[in-house]
Amino acid sequence: MAYIAPDSLDGPTLLSRLHATSSDKPDKEAEDWNRIFTHLEARLGMLRNWRYSWWAYWAILAQFFNPRRYHWVIVANRMWKGSPLNDSIIDSTGLQALRTCAHGMWSGLTNPSRPWLKLDKALPWMELDPDAKDWIDDTTQRCETVLAQSNFYTEMAQAFEDLTLFGTAPPIIYEDAEDVIHLYLPCAGEYYLACGSRNEPNTLYREFAYTVAQIVEWCASNNGTCPQQVKKQYQEGSLDIEHVVCHAIQPNAPLSGKGWTESGSEVHIVPARFPWCEVYWLKGNKTAAPLSKRGFLEQPFIPMRWSKVSNDAYGRSPCMDALGDNKQVQAETRRKGEFIEKGVRPPMGADVELDNKPYSIMPGQVTFFSTGNGQNKKFFPLFEVNAAWLQGITADIDMVNKRLEKCLFVDIFMAITQMQGVQPRNELELTKRDLERLQVLGPVIEIVEGQLAIAIRRVLAIMDRRGMLKPRPKSLQGLPLKISFISIMRLAQKSAQAVAMKDMFATMGELSSAAKAAGIPDPLRKMKLDQAAEDYGDATNFPSHLWWTPQEVLEHDQARAKAMSQQQAPGQAMAAVTAAKTLSETPLGGNSALSALTGGAGGGAAAAA
Repeated sequence: MAYIAPDSLDGPTLLSRLHATSSDKPDKEAEDWNRIFTHLEARLGMLRNWRYSWWAYWAILAQFFNPRRYHWVIVANRMWKGSPLNDSIIDSTGLQALRTCAHGMWSGLTNPSRPWLKLDKALPWMELDPDAKDWIDDTTQRCETVLAQSNFYTEMAQAFEDLTLFGTAPPIIYEDAEDVIHLYLPCAGEYYLACGSRNEPNTLYREFAYTVAQIVEWCASNNGTCPQQVKKQYQEGSLDIEHVVCHAIQPNAPLSGKGWTESGSEVHIVPARFPWCEVYWLKGNKTAAPLSKRGFLEQPFIPMRWSKVSNDAYGRSPCMDALGDNKQVQAETRRKGEFIEKGVRPPMGADVELDNKPYSIMPGQVTFFSTGNGQNKKFFPLFEVNAAWLQGITADIDMVNKRLEKCLFVDIFMAITQMQGVQPRNELELTKRDLERLQVLGPVIEIVEGQLAIAIRRVLAIMDRRGMLKPRPKSLQGLPLKISFISIMRLAQKSAQAVAMKDMFATMGELSSAAKAAGIPDPLRKMKLDQAAEDYGDATNFPSHLWWTPQEVLEHDQARAKAMSQQQAPGQAMAAVTAAKTLSETPLGGNSALSALTGGAGGGAAAAA
């Protein structure tokens, strides 16, 4: 059984250290497996009870928005996986709005085509030297490279869709031999969450189906223990038979239970030095050893939630707000279809005497009844539609769809495409419009970025353990760093400052020109231009490596001053010669002015006089 290390968080780290008296010996772990199995199965059952209301709610959301991202039950050998799922979706506006919102969040917060994160100093008053800045920039670039070469961006695209639909998405980040990291994303219905004392999810359980071939391959690649039942099926060639596999990730706190501590020892799932633990096992199979057990030094999953409520482990989503509108749209679209069909294929009526006679009324059904003494023996429509009614129901569907799209922020992510009325006249006005729209997304941006920081810390820890980062410079050793986000959405929120500074620079330039023309002091003398340039660069995310260091600036200034003084030296010498010639030719009391200055003839008399 392998123990794989990652980092630590305060809560799980503290829990893992409580009465940590268990042994690290594998045989002791094998003896305690029956107790651990009982604990895991019991907690899985309790988490299932707590999740029931969310699970039922997710089913309705999936039914009307995106059924393919939801599992109703996790059972092995489901042969109906390819059955139609979208029977309840007649109008796809909700599904398209979901995609727009999810893709907008993905491209706005984790866009792989541009930088969206960087390391930064945790204390604002810290001054970073050039070595520290170079290390931060280099580490950020290395992290971006690892993310780009893994499946991070593809899984995060799906995670944002789950987040928008169900309000929750828990990607799991594993260390990978080929790509450094690899992400797995359980779908709704597979996972269970529980919160710690800080009201943040710190426990993840899940169920999923694996074939015999997948279990054998997984155990081999993860140094796990393959159950005898699975081995036998593999040897018999039954590679595609499925089993339900259970998975638990939780803080590595000592387990307790009736009779567990009678011997004076407590049970840890993995050695107590790991703050987090993970177990894979076959569901309900107590006799088989666990498929795998691992320990982690940092939280290995990201508990992404759109909106948090108190101690709820699961989040609320914008699709929950739009569910009523989507239901109304589906019902009205069905009725609109019936209305149109009755117009082009109306139900028909005919005299009873025509029953059992040859007729051809293919568009609709025929109702035979007495038409009054047989006076009307022809076919005739029983229902005639009114075109005005169709316009009314179409207008109402459009109105409800607009409400639905607004709930999913389509007007924000498609702001330029859907811009109406008077167009913005300049960059400042366009920025203010964007900021006004982005205000409603401010809270969720903060929440998601806080959860993405967990993922980045996990990635950096894996890279550090694998020797993929440069050693920290002395100026950064022992100093805290933070993960900053420079995504498109974050820059849009900061753009107001940049636009205001740009407008101020233009105004100061005009004032400076006016002051020079009037011959009065230049107002630019009151502005710290070097600091203003750096602040503007920060507001616009200008690359820090393109700035000269203060020492380099000083050296350049000194070199420039020296060059100017050398250029001015010949002119100064010529000016001195010219001045001497002028003095020598200027008469002063019978002598020249030069003679008087140097104490020549007549100079003393003149001085005495």
